[in-house]
Amino acid sequence: MSDYVIETKQLTKVYGDQTAVNAVNLHVKKGQIYGLLGRNGAGKTTIMKMILGLTSITSGEANVFGKNIKGQEKRVYPRIGAIIETPGFYPNLTGTENLEIFARLRGTAAPNAVKNALEVVGLPYKDKKLFGKYSLGMKQRLGIANAILHDPELLILDEPTNGLDPIGIAEVRNFIKDLSASRGKTILISSHILSEIQLLADDIGIIDHGVLLEESSMSELEKKNRKYILLQVSDVPKAALILERQFQQKNYSVQDDHTLRLYDTSLDMGAVNKELVVQDVTVISSGLCNDTLEDYFKRITGGEGIA
Repeated sequence: MSDYVIETKQLTKVYGDQTAVNAVNLHVKKGQIYGLLGRNGAGKTTIMKMILGLTSITSGEANVFGKNIKGQEKRVYPRIGAIIETPGFYPNLTGTENLEIFARLRGTAAPNAVKNALEVVGLPYKDKKLFGKYSLGMKQRLGIANAILHDPELLILDEPTNGLDPIGIAEVRNFIKDLSASRGKTILISSHILSEIQLLADDIGIIDHGVLLEESSMSELEKKNRKYILLQVSDVPKAALILERQFQQKNYSVQDDHTLRLYDTSLDMGAVNKELVVQDVTVISSGLCNDTLEDYFKRITGGEGIA
């Protein structure tokens, strides 16, 4: 049995002559928050729709709870809560009335399910305000409340902080983290906002033009945000040997035939450069660098940064 709550294999969606999602392999672990990061139009929503059966799969497959969703919908979908794009509610009913309808349709058993869900997202219970009068932020909150109404094991949230003010974003972020940390929920969340994914996700997938460019833990990616000394020399193996023997340095990485990254930024580079030259290693350049995750995303997507 798979260790992943969600696993896609070569998941592909083609519209006419346009490939919206191209052979994507996602791996979402149990109890983790997985951030799907990409610009608007990158394919994030299409991936989520295919996982939820809202859009047909052109080729490949999507497995949820170790089962291919095709033919298993009645067994799999009751264990999932989702918000995709703008939630669809009745504009002439209140938030509470809308959720009560969805609770009855789902057969949600908990007697206080509607009240509890509204409390989690900071909306009033039994309020008189109609959904049609809600702000975009309030509509997002109600959509999230609907997604958690039946206490699902898996949450799929498409841009859940869209339209929220900074306080609302922080509140939603905190309850999403709590759902994972305290209640063991597995969460797949999409966003085009790098800073939000950084604060939320355990693992991350970077998608651009329908292609999954990288899948990694956030901790691994954050190593790319470290300060380091970039050292370019004529002879990398000899320079590495000098660093280890003369300066007791092992915290470095080899980038290519002429480049090293030294992660101990307190190192006396004057002394290092002098010793390298004495031992016939030409120092081409050395300097302090600080690559940010934003720089990294720009580099691998080949374009402008993500907000």
